[in-house]
Parts: sequence; C-alpha cells; structure tokens
Amino acid sequence: MTEPIYSWLYVQQGVDAVKAAIGRRMEAEAACSLLEHVALYQLHHNGGRLQMSGLVELLDVSPSGVTRLIERLVKRGWVVREQPADNRRLVIAVLTPEGEKACVGTTARVYRETLAEEFTELLSERDLADLRRIGRKLMEGHGRWDVKRFAPSDE
Repeated sequence: MTEPIYSWLYVQQGVDAVKAAIGRRMEAEAACSLLEHVALYQLHHNGGRLQMSGLVELLDVSPSGVTRLIERLVKRGWVVREQPADNRRLVIAVLTPEGEKACVGTTARVYRETLAEEFTELLSERDLADLRRIGRKLMEGHGRWDVKRFAPSDE
C-alpha cells in the first residue's frame, strides 16, 4: 500500500467527504449551495466585483456553469450583473449589500462551523501545517497558486 495512487485516493476521497458534509449543511442551514457560498466569498474577497471570466478561473467551473450560478445568485438578490456601455461582451458580477450580508453572516458561519467539525477537529496542528505546505506545493506546481483564491491572512 505504499504506491502513490493510494496517497492520491486517500486525499481525494477525504476532500470529497468533507465537501459533501459542508454542502449538506450549507443547504440545510444557509439555504445555499457550497458553490454559491464560494462564489460569494470570492466576490467578497476580491472587492465585491469580478468579471465572469475571473469567476470561471477562481471557481474552476465552466463559463456556462458560472452563468447559471450567477443567475441563481441574481434571483436571490445577492449579486447583480453589470455590463460597461462600451463593451457589452464584458459581464461583471457585483455583490449586493444583501449578498455581502449573506456571505459574511450566515453562509460564512455555517461554512466555518462545518469545516471545524468535519475537517479541523479531525486533524492535529502538524497535520494542518503539512496539508497547507503540500496543498500550496501542488498548486504552485500546476501554476494555480494565486493569493486571490485565499484570505489575506495566508500571505
């Protein structure tokens, strides 16, 4: 069982289990999907506005998937779309005050509480430090490390 594939499978399936637990709790307590919360977080973390193409990259979702996601957030009143008059092809998602309130209030609280219970409490400080180091190494190796993805406390 020392083959590298087992390391990969354990990490992949462990992350999937945590994401599923967070997703279930987000739906039940925040009436919001995990992906919707992550989109709100990314908007909040990046000044309240992002081009749709930026969300595609940050969320690792197809352009049509981001369009559907933003449409759901628009219907809730959490996001509005803006299009500059001089470039109608450019679409910018903008966090509304209601979206900001949902993000920093309800969805962030449920996300953090669930993450603590389903992830942090199961690991030691050493485990967490190792995961940060390994995760960053993997992202850097794949050209995906970008501070835009994370809270400022990381850098």
